[in-house]
Amino acid sequence: LQGVVLVTGTQSGEVQAVVGGRDPRVDGFNRVLDSRRPIGSLIKPIVFLNALQRPQQYTLSTLLDDSPLVLQQAGAADWAPKNFDNEFHGNVPLSAALANSYNVATVRLGLDLGVDKVMATLHRFGIERDLAAYPSSLLGATGLSPLEVAQIYQTMAGGGFCIPLRAIREVLTPGGEPLQRYDLTVIQAAEPGPVYLLTAAMQEAVRAGTGRGLGRYLDPSLGIAGKTGTTDGFRDSWFAGFTGDHLAVVWVGRDDNGPTGLSGASGAMTVWGETMAALDPEPLHPLMPEGIERVWIDPQSGLRSDKRCPGAVELPFI
Repeated sequence: LQGVVLVTGTQSGEVQAVVGGRDPRVDGFNRVLDSRRPIGSLIKPIVFLNALQRPQQYTLSTLLDDSPLVLQQAGAADWAPKNFDNEFHGNVPLSAALANSYNVATVRLGLDLGVDKVMATLHRFGIERDLAAYPSSLLGATGLSPLEVAQIYQTMAGGGFCIPLRAIREVLTPGGEPLQRYDLTVIQAAEPGPVYLLTAAMQEAVRAGTGRGLGRYLDPSLGIAGKTGTTDGFRDSWFAGFTGDHLAVVWVGRDDNGPTGLSGASGAMTVWGETMAALDPEPLHPLMPEGIERVWIDPQSGLRSDKRCPGAVELPFI
């Protein structure tokens, strides 16, 4: 079994730690930089962000269809995506679909939005390689390196502003004089409002969704935003997430692509939790952009409610 860890500073985009394998001292292959693995559900926040960028059509309370789906593809077998629990959940709020990582609701949403548009967002978030636009790409069939995954999540943590990751701040002479500086480059990849809503949904994924097991390692009051990822056959176990000051990406898997028996929650997330707990991270309190208001919602209907109503949840809206 192999694993990698990459830690960055959320505000600076500076790479603070890289562990490229179980024993990087004797292993010359740095998996953080040189491996390409299917990213599984780590792509789902990008799918949902594309929806939230259309606030007249999609909000965190919009009900999504998580019923059986069969896609007929010319020259290929029919594709019928299933959920991790092998069940279907009917109409579910968008925020719950992301928090619980429902595959079928994600595919239906991504097909409505356009797979090519989802891939284009990945490019805006810092991915430079060519990306295939297939329906299966909506569930993370795309292969990326852990460094590329960190670049995507760095842009989320930056409120939609893409800061290219860097490991060199400046080059100095022996006397300490600067020979070259590497200035901070910031590009706006997404509007702050939709990213704020996405971050709220990812915080819910850690509070009560697929990432709730992090509570064994870190105080829930930290407000961590994160996402688990698991590929077919339990071959890749991922977790990516950020606090107020640190972002980390963890992958656990096998070089021979064999099954590990580990989901994102049972494998990579446990490493992420222990790593981040040792860093004493700052809480995540994203600044609310202009044009955002918080409203009480009935999650069953997706309609406005009151905080005194049973089951009501408060969600941000554009």
